[in-house]
Amino acid sequence: MARFHYVFLFKLSLIIIILLRTCVNGKRFGSTKLGSKFTFVPTNFDVENAKNKEYEVYNYTQTLDHFNFKSESYTTFQQRYVLNRKYWGGTAKTFPIFVYTGAESNIMGDVEYSGFEMTLASQFKGLLVYIEHRYYGTSMPFGSYEEAYKNANTLGFFTSEQALADYAQITLYVKSNLSAEDCPVIAIGGSYGGSKSYFIH
Repeated sequence: MARFHYVFLFKLSLIIIILLRTCVNGKRFGSTKLGSKFTFVPTNFDVENAKNKEYEVYNYTQTLDHFNFKSESYTTFQQRYVLNRKYWGGTAKTFPIFVYTGAESNIMGDVEYSGFEMTLASQFKGLLVYIEHRYYGTSMPFGSYEEAYKNANTLGFFTSEQALADYAQITLYVKSNLSAEDCPVIAIGGSYGGSKSYFIH
């Protein structure tokens, strides 16, 4: 059993080194920064046909404010998350759950055009969980973009701390729902989402 952990850690270290060497210089990718209202969604993405894909799209009833006990703190909103079980080995302790911490865009762009996270899942027989950041895509508190971005009161819940708590809530929910409490969780992401994956540890 100990040998497996060393092999797992060695392979994971190699993948991280390769990713760092190829991804640190953002100029190689020529990507455009996306704003909150004008986010990238693949033109061929169809919510109705998502069931035919290798992923499943869900909504989680998320708490608006994880840190206060005011009456409005218990308000909820629907937060989107996506599961990809294509390579998952199951609920044994040896099969990880890779949680992709969404950033400042619609999560479906990351799902449709995934790269290194699919490599990780295939190598380690992992489950992929993509979580959309609050205030982006369809994960809008207060029901709409206009209401969510209306003023300082509604934007007061748009913080990194709240997003980290969202990721933790959904991760715990998914683990419980799939009876995968013993599976290790590895948070991954890129750019702003990568910083969230670091902070969540």
